[in-house]
Amino acid sequence: MDCGDEYSHNSFDLHCLLNSFPGDSEFKQIFSDIDEKIEQNATSIEHCIKEIQYEVNKQCPDVQLRTTTDCLEWLDNYNYNPPKSPSIPHGDLIKFLKTLQDLLKSELNQEEMILDLLWDLSCQSSISFPSLLSGASPHFLSRTSLHSVEDYSSMDVRSIWDNIRLHLRRFLVNKLQSHNEISNSQHKIWLKNQCIQQLLFLYPESEVIIKYQSIQNKLLAKLLQNDFPSYSRESNLDIMVHGFQSTMLKLYSMIKEDFNTLHEILAPASTVKFIKETYLDTVTEEMAKFLEKFCELQFQESAVRVIKTNKSSSRHRGAVHALG
Repeated sequence: MDCGDEYSHNSFDLHCLLNSFPGDSEFKQIFSDIDEKIEQNATSIEHCIKEIQYEVNKQCPDVQLRTTTDCLEWLDNYNYNPPKSPSIPHGDLIKFLKTLQDLLKSELNQEEMILDLLWDLSCQSSISFPSLLSGASPHFLSRTSLHSVEDYSSMDVRSIWDNIRLHLRRFLVNKLQSHNEISNSQHKIWLKNQCIQQLLFLYPESEVIIKYQSIQNKLLAKLLQNDFPSYSRESNLDIMVHGFQSTMLKLYSMIKEDFNTLHEILAPASTVKFIKETYLDTVTEEMAKFLEKFCELQFQESAVRVIKTNKSSSRHRGAVHALG
C-alpha cells in the first residue's frame, strides 16, 4: 500500500511538471501565426506575379502572359544581363580605402556615415566592394569574391579593406547586442534587421549568422540560468511549474522576434535551421537534463521511504513476536 502511494505521488509530481509546458491553446496560437504568415506571403507573391505580368504585357507587345504558369516560365527563360560595375583604378581604390581607414581611426562616431556611404556607392553607383572569405588564400579570393569590382589580389587592398570591415563589424555587433535590451518588440526587430543587413553587406551570410547565433546563445543561456528552475529535494513543485511557464513564454517571444527579424533576410530553410540550432536544440538538452535529475531524485526519495517503511514494519513484527 505504501509503495502504491509513493508511486501515485511521484506520478502526480511528474504529471504536474509536464502540465507546465505550453498547452493546446498556446500551440494552436503558434501554428495560427505561422499559417497567417504563409497566407500573407502567398498573397504577396501572387500580387508580385500579377504586377510582373502586367508590366511585361505592357512593355513587350509580342509577349502575352495570360496565366501564372506563363509568367513563371517567361521569368525562368529570361536572360538578364546586369550592367557591369564601373572599373576603378587601383590607385584610386587604395586612396579611397585609406581615407576611410584614417577617418575611423581619428574621428569618433563615423561608423554610420561610412556604412551609409558604402551602401549608397553600391546601390546607386553600382560600385561593389570585395566581401572576402576569412582564411582563404589570395588566389582563391580573387576568384570567389562575392562583391569584387575586379581582381584585386594586391595584399594592401585586402589588408585595408579587412581592417575597415573589422572596425565596422565590431560597431554593428555592439549595436546588435544593445538592441536586445530594447523592450519594444517591433522597434527591436526593425533595428536588428537593419544591423544584420549591414553586416551582410560586409561579410558572407554564413559568418554573419554564426556571429548572430553566438549573441543569441549568450542571451538564451542567461535566460535559462536566471529563469529555468533547478530541482532539489527542498524544491517547491508549484514554484517550479510557475518557473517553467514563465521561461517558456519568454522563449516563445525570443523565437518569434528572431523569426520576424530573419525571415525577410534569409531563405526559409536557413531561418528554420537558425531557430532550431539556437533555441530548440539547447532547450531540449536542458529539459532532458532536468527531467533526468527530477526522476532520479524522486526515485531515490521513494526508495528511502520504502526502506524506512520496511524497517519500521520489521521492528513492529519483532515486537509483536516478542510479546507473543
